[in-house]
Amino acid sequence: MIELTTLNFVSFILIFFIGLPHGSFDGAVASLVGFKTKNQFIRFLLYYLILFFFVILFWFYFPITSLLIFLIMTIAHFGLCDWSNFKITKYKYSISFTYGMTVIFGIIFFNEYESFKIFEYLTNNNIYVIQYYFFIPYSLTLIAIIYFVYLSIYEKKLRKGVVEIFFLLLIFYTFDPLLSFSIYFCFFHTYKHLNHIIKNVFLHLENKKFVIYSTLFFTIISWFGGIVIFLFLVQNLSLYESILKVIFIGLAALTLPHMILVDLVYRRRYK
Repeated sequence: MIELTTLNFVSFILIFFIGLPHGSFDGAVASLVGFKTKNQFIRFLLYYLILFFFVILFWFYFPITSLLIFLIMTIAHFGLCDWSNFKITKYKYSISFTYGMTVIFGIIFFNEYESFKIFEYLTNNNIYVIQYYFFIPYSLTLIAIIYFVYLSIYEKKLRKGVVEIFFLLLIFYTFDPLLSFSIYFCFFHTYKHLNHIIKNVFLHLENKKFVIYSTLFFTIISWFGGIVIFLFLVQNLSLYESILKVIFIGLAALTLPHMILVDLVYRRRYK
C-alpha cells in the first residue's frame, strides 16, 4: 500500500483546487456558443450531468477500458489546447499529437513503476499485462518529437514549443508522476486554456456578471462534490486511494463533456 507523501498531498491540492475547476468556465463557454436562454442553459446542464454520471458508471463496470479511453481523451484535449496556443492553422494534428503524447507518455516513461501502481489503484485490477505494449506509444512519442523539431526549422512559432517540450521532459524526469502531471495540468494547460477562454468570453458575452457567477457556482460545486465523494470513499479505502480516485475518475468524468464543449464546439468558432 502506498502512503500519502507530502509531495503527493501537494500534487492533489494543486489538481483539486487549481486544475480541476478550470472547467468551471464551461458555463460561460456554453452561453458563448449558443446556450443563451434560461431553458437552453438548463438543457446544457442536463447534458453535462448525464455525461458526467455516464463516465463514472462506465468506469465502475469497465475500469481498464475507461482508463485507456481517458488517456486517449487527455492526449487529444491537451494536444489541441497546446496547438491553439501557437495561433497557427497549420500542423494541427502534428502539434496536437506531439504535445499530448509527450505529456502522457513522457510522464509514464520516466515513472513507469509509479504510474502503473496508480493505474492499478484506479482500476482495481492487475493491468501490468499491457505494460509490455507501451514501447509502441513510447516510440510514437519519440518520432513525433523528432518531427516537431524538424517542423520548427521552417516554422519559427514552433521553436518556443521545442524548448517547452524539452523543459516538460526535464520536469517529468525529475519529479514523480503525480507532481509532474499537476505541474503541467495546473501551470501549463490550465493557464493556456483560461487565457484563450477568458479573452473570448469577456470579448463576446455582454453579461459579465453571468460569467463570474456561473464560474463561481461551478467551482464551488466541483469542490463540494469532490469532498463529499472523498468522505464516502475514505470510509473503506486508504487516504491515498480515496484521493486518487476522486481526482482522476472525477477528472475523467468532467473531461468528456468538457472536451465535447471546448474541442468540438468552441474551437470550431474561436481558433
